Amino acid sequence: MKIPKIIWLLIALTLFLSAGFSQSFRFAVFGDNRPFNNVDDQPEIFKEVVQNIEIIHPAFVVGVGDFIYGYGANAQRTKEEYEEFIKVIKRFTIPFYPVVGNHEVSGFGGQKDYLEMLKKPLYYSFNYKKSHFVILDTSVNFPNGPFTLQQFEWLKKDLSNATSAQNVFLFMHKPLLEKNEKSSWTNEKMAEKVRNFIYAFNKKYHNIRVIFQGHEHLFWQKNVGGIKYIITGGAGAPLDGEPQNGGFYHFLLVSVDGTNVKVDVFLPNYFTVKYEYASTSATAIIENQLPPVYNGLEIDGLKFTLPKARSYHLTSDIPCSIWKISPIDDKRNVVWIRANLKFPHTNVETLLKAAFTMFTKGTTKKAFRPKTYYVNVMCMEK
Repeated sequence: MKIPKIIWLLIALTLFLSAGFSQSFRFAVFGDNRPFNNVDDQPEIFKEVVQNIEIIHPAFVVGVGDFIYGYGANAQRTKEEYEEFIKVIKRFTIPFYPVVGNHEVSGFGGQKDYLEMLKKPLYYSFNYKKSHFVILDTSVNFPNGPFTLQQFEWLKKDLSNATSAQNVFLFMHKPLLEKNEKSSWTNEKMAEKVRNFIYAFNKKYHNIRVIFQGHEHLFWQKNVGGIKYIITGGAGAPLDGEPQNGGFYHFLLVSVDGTNVKVDVFLPNYFTVKYEYASTSATAIIENQLPPVYNGLEIDGLKFTLPKARSYHLTSDIPCSIWKISPIDDKRNVVWIRANLKFPHTNVETLLKAAFTMFTKGTTKKAFRPKTYYVNVMCMEK
């Protein structure tokens, strides 16, 4: 039987749209969540950052270093600090990619613990969809500085295999470029060599979008040579400077759609989720306490543990849908909900004002009028 031309056109259009949509994804970035000293536990702010990222549920998350305090810690305490950090990030049900910071390798045995406990090398790369991600080590001290010629040669070879990537993202702890357009690297000649190579590569292939950095406990960004440099060091460590100068707690959500890349800054705990359970139903209570700098947010990490059922009925006062059902055992499922939160539009100035209010009054709840949403999932008959 001959298939009509219109059917072939519809099939081709469906495949085209599916291929385009499949390249859209999000990832989160945070940096410098370490405690104030090598005695304290992980900061509460960092736990809120992890909770918010997990509820948003992007494809993965990258931490740009200084996860523990390290300095002055003996072997036992260094290991304990790593264990405390890992205990917090175990909340993630998405992949976590670490970047080594100077605090990770400053305690006794820190480098060994980093490799064994975080299970990643000091520098590496990976691909996701059509984008390439490069994790660099700017912290481990070798005789000729933290960024070795060996790593530089590796970087050149790695990027030579990423010339056709839609996007390239680089991550490091100590900034290659700061506000004063200098580097935190101890070897400025090597920093200049790496910068020149990156500029030359991007001038030819035009696919390096963002270089994410930490070390300074603030938020800062600047476009140089067609590349956006961002410092994101506000996930829990003591802040550097006032909110209006970037000294506020935050994490980043990066949205990638083809070659379009959007980076949004979020204050931790601007929304909270609480669950109420009955025998065959559950309700998520979502309270927006602080709007982001754009209008709306998709969260994919609402999770309801419910009895197994023939189907589940979903009701909500915001757009939402069931996107996955994961069995726990013979009697229970986890029902995953995707919801779209609606927020009043605001701008960067309003965000900084809210950050200032949060830090001076110790709360986000009075910074903006909160709005509450409800999502209910009910088991239908087996």
